[in-house]
Amino acid sequence: MALILISGLRGGVGVTSIAANLAMIVASGGHSAVLLDLSQASTLGLHFGLDPNQALPGFDAPGTATGPIHGVRLLNAAVQAASKDLGDGLSSGDFSFTGEVIHIADLSGADSGTVAQLRPYADLEICVLVPSAECLYDLPAALHSLPAETFFLLNRCDDSRRLGRHAASFVRELLGPRLIATVHADEAVAEAAAMMQPLARHSPASAALADIAVIGARITMLATSAPSVETTDVGKSKSNAA
Repeated sequence: MALILISGLRGGVGVTSIAANLAMIVASGGHSAVLLDLSQASTLGLHFGLDPNQALPGFDAPGTATGPIHGVRLLNAAVQAASKDLGDGLSSGDFSFTGEVIHIADLSGADSGTVAQLRPYADLEICVLVPSAECLYDLPAALHSLPAETFFLLNRCDDSRRLGRHAASFVRELLGPRLIATVHADEAVAEAAAMMQPLARHSPASAALADIAVIGARITMLATSAPSVETTDVGKSKSNAA
């Protein structure tokens, strides 16, 4: 149905928490969701109540190998990506992102080779940044290096702080419609991970969760090919993978 790539402008911007909660929100809406872990040292399991050292089934594992956790199938695609089996399988048709499934790829910790294997099959690519001096410095270069179809998400936005307000204003002006959403700064996100609980269970009234839910609704509209979805919302499909 769709492949959504989620990467970070730099480390520590919250890619994994965004990807994990987005996948759970998509699943809670009644859609089949698969979350692809592409990091060799992932903390993805924390958001699902799993020990981070617990091995996840591989991308090529049969559907019966593991059931969904909080509605989401978690698959480790790092091994296949490192060996280039992932790209070879996609190009040969052994693997695909067709069918009634929304795939979300957490690219935090993934190298450029892994991204290159997945990018031709992506329907949407989102780059996460935060209102920090480091991200603001890196953003102009990212606009030149990332595909023109890439959209951005401003995470941990805090309008109560002067730097947060000014940084958010600058990002909105620079990116225009390529900034698809902002997610409020919310301590509940880190607290939920520390307690190894899904954010929706730990803090159902979380402001960040509400923001991510809006993104999830837009992505679901894209994945189900709703004609009302416009480029200024989440972008148009870049491939026939959906």
